[in-house]
Amino acid sequence: MSGSIYLYSDQEVPGNARIDALWLSVLKGREVRIGYVPSASDSTRRYFDRKREYYSQYGITDLLYFDLNKEYRPELLPELLSCQAIHLSGGDPFQFNDAIRKRNFAPVLRRYHESGGILIGVSAGGIVLTPGIEISSLFYRARTRDAEAAGLVPFHFLPHYNRRAASLEQLRDFSARLGGTIYAVDDGDGIGIRNGRTSCIGRVLAVTNGEVGSD
Repeated sequence: MSGSIYLYSDQEVPGNARIDALWLSVLKGREVRIGYVPSASDSTRRYFDRKREYYSQYGITDLLYFDLNKEYRPELLPELLSCQAIHLSGGDPFQFNDAIRKRNFAPVLRRYHESGGILIGVSAGGIVLTPGIEISSLFYRARTRDAEAAGLVPFHFLPHYNRRAASLEQLRDFSARLGGTIYAVDDGDGIGIRNGRTSCIGRVLAVTNGEVGSD
């Protein structure tokens, strides 16, 4: 049985509690350990500690740090896969996707998801779960021609839409060129995928094959 996936634009504003509640309800009554996968090495654990504090508001204090970069420890994979949820952090989507490809980590995430695990993708951590990271070139300098990503969701994801300079016309052009749907999401809002159903939480703009809608 497949698990569920939750994509956040950010995880800093109160509106995110609505998304938190969705996956917390799935884990109700269970001991929860979260695997934390950073987009880049966090040697001082500055960002890891911030997430530990964030999740502590729900009584979750057991987090496993799993680095795909400088502190990569493949022997921790069994521990990671035993976690009730895996958190993929924000950051640079190009750097994150490169690390995922280098470690052949996309099949690991797919196996985890297909075995019922919960994936939490925040900003870049959500983008790398889509079919490709081309949309990131709207706000980061593209550094690769091969933009293929994990492909665990069938759409493209643009976080921080309320803070982006990307125009609606750019999104229309991107969706027409890439095919499929782009979800542009404001901070505090997000997307949940469970049992094959995609739910939009908050203000989410959907652009499909160049046509604009709203979910």
